[in-house]
Amino acid sequence: MKFRILRTPNRLNRRLGAALIGALTAVAVVLSANSANAASPNPTPTPTPSSSTAPAPLAQPGVYLLRGSEINLVARESKVPVAIRNTFDSDVRVHVHVNPSNPRVIVPSSVEVVIPAGETVNAQVPVKAVAQGKVFLIVWLTTFSGIRLTKNNYIQMHVEPDIEFALLASFASVVVALVVVGAIRTVRRRKLRTEDAS
Repeated sequence: MKFRILRTPNRLNRRLGAALIGALTAVAVVLSANSANAASPNPTPTPTPSSSTAPAPLAQPGVYLLRGSEINLVARESKVPVAIRNTFDSDVRVHVHVNPSNPRVIVPSSVEVVIPAGETVNAQVPVKAVAQGKVFLIVWLTTFSGIRLTKNNYIQMHVEPDIEFALLASFASVVVALVVVGAIRTVRRRKLRTEDAS
């Protein structure tokens, strides 16, 4: 019978020695990495300018159509205001053209307007209502020689020409009713005075 009791301590020592060497190696690697990071810190990133902070480009001098609000046309004939801005240093003479998107409105002709330097003018364009409904007015500017100055601008319009007639009719009916009531009261008062006198 053979005994291996004397070899067990040697194997344990070897295993313990190998484990200790591995632990010391790992500690040394971690310490060296920390020291390298401390010696060379990360650089601060350079901020890039955003689009919100960038200055807006200046508009070039010219003649511009300003966007208008919706218009309610309640008459058979009226004038539509068209806002025009002149950023030149001198007065400008332009022609205002308006073309309706459907035949509910008729625009007789273009309008000539003189815009002072650096000011905004409302050009009054005459229109005629034909039928009730929605229509878009296509507006653009040209020079006196026909050279186009602006792109198309759109103005939405609600045409209700019957409202004016209805308002006039109701107003007339109210006036007639007041006149009739006043006449009846006057007749009654005269009758009462006549009866009292007799």
